Amino acid sequence: MPPRREHRQMSEEEQRARGAAAQGRHAEGTFQSGSRFSRGNVTPAHQAGYQPSSQAGYPGAGQPSHAPGPQTTRQPYSADDDPCARAPRAEQPHTVTRSQAEDVNRYRQMRQERDSGGVLRRRRHAGAPDWAHNDYGDSRGGYGEQAGGANLPQRREFNPRRALKITKRVLLGALAALLAFAVLITVRMNLGVSLETRLALRPVLPGQPFYMLLVGTDKDAYREETGATGGVYRTDSIILARVDPIAAKLTLVSIQRDTCVNLGGDYGEQKINAAYTYGGPPMLIKAVSDLAGVPISHYAEIDLDQFISVVDAIGGITVNVPVDVYDPDYTGADIKAGVQELNGDDALKLCRARHAYDQYGAGDYFRTANQRMVLGAILKKSLSGNPFMLLATLNAGSASVNTDLTGFDLLFLGARFAGFDMAENLYSALEPTVSSYENGVWYERVNQDAWAEMMDRVGRGLPPYADGAQDPTSGIAAGIVE
Repeated sequence: MPPRREHRQMSEEEQRARGAAAQGRHAEGTFQSGSRFSRGNVTPAHQAGYQPSSQAGYPGAGQPSHAPGPQTTRQPYSADDDPCARAPRAEQPHTVTRSQAEDVNRYRQMRQERDSGGVLRRRRHAGAPDWAHNDYGDSRGGYGEQAGGANLPQRREFNPRRALKITKRVLLGALAALLAFAVLITVRMNLGVSLETRLALRPVLPGQPFYMLLVGTDKDAYREETGATGGVYRTDSIILARVDPIAAKLTLVSIQRDTCVNLGGDYGEQKINAAYTYGGPPMLIKAVSDLAGVPISHYAEIDLDQFISVVDAIGGITVNVPVDVYDPDYTGADIKAGVQELNGDDALKLCRARHAYDQYGAGDYFRTANQRMVLGAILKKSLSGNPFMLLATLNAGSASVNTDLTGFDLLFLGARFAGFDMAENLYSALEPTVSSYENGVWYERVNQDAWAEMMDRVGRGLPPYADGAQDPTSGIAAGIVE
């Protein structure tokens, strides 16, 4: 039987006895013949036992020769007397590096979380995609292990600082895009406003109520291409608007284009729309300001032929048409009564149709009422609270509107009027006049008392009409669907 197997079959006492015997044999030690410490090489000085001294160290000079001598009985020696034995090496303290300590702590924590049944936190592994990480920091898969062997999807630990940094970047990017958009539409809309027009306006402090003149001209693609009017156009609609940013109220008062006013100088009494033909926007601003007795702070000129793009950009408007609007000879309008969606083309026809209302009275009364209604419907949809709808309206409107307002002004007003309540805060009225036929020409003469009362109410932020029955277009002109 091999010694190793024999050793396994011994009892504990036999193993101890065998070990003690082996240690005794090792202590007595036998030397091979011919070695430096064999019996034949030991001199008489060493026969009584090897006694090293400082004068006869080994190896060194002055040592007795090691000539072969007579064989004698082996002398036992101690291992401590062996000159070749090495001194025991002192144990060096084991130093633990920082990375080793971190590894130990990490694996200890992982085991604790696994034992407690919680999902292990994911460790990011450089060089592997985000979806390939697991909770052990390698790229073996995208799932962490839980107690019981169940695989659960990873959950990134919420980092407030990282979330704040991402939020800042998003906000800064959105702000930069918004500023660029504001500059773009400012350049588009301000190009058509001359210095003389700006000098005719009277600015107000930011946030204060102000009056703004909205003008729609009869310029269209045909007249521009053919030059039929010689580049001179008339105002098809004139609206005096009072804007109150603090109270978020808007008042629209239509001024009839046949209103008789005194333009002064060589012009004398003329229809108010002639002011635009003779002196452009500056003369018209002055004429309306003198008529209403209010300072005008801003001006906007709308190309009605291009304004249909604004209606189409917001997906049309919803209106309530009480009566059929049929005007095949002038505008081609054929709009049936009822609540309906109007596209840009139909909305423009509704704004220009006046002969369709001849059977109800003065066609201009209803035409101007429809113009205010379409403008209000556009505002209602663009100010619904959807910022993208507002931006779409401004982008489309910048191609058809010339104004002194900047893109920043319009964005501020859009934010201030967001969620605008048309039923409560939008007022609409028509300048009170009396029709007069003079020398073959129809004029609208202002009813001074009624006009003064109306403008007083407008200046105080009240509805222009003290009683809804004063509106001559009520129940016939189109209205906004609430």
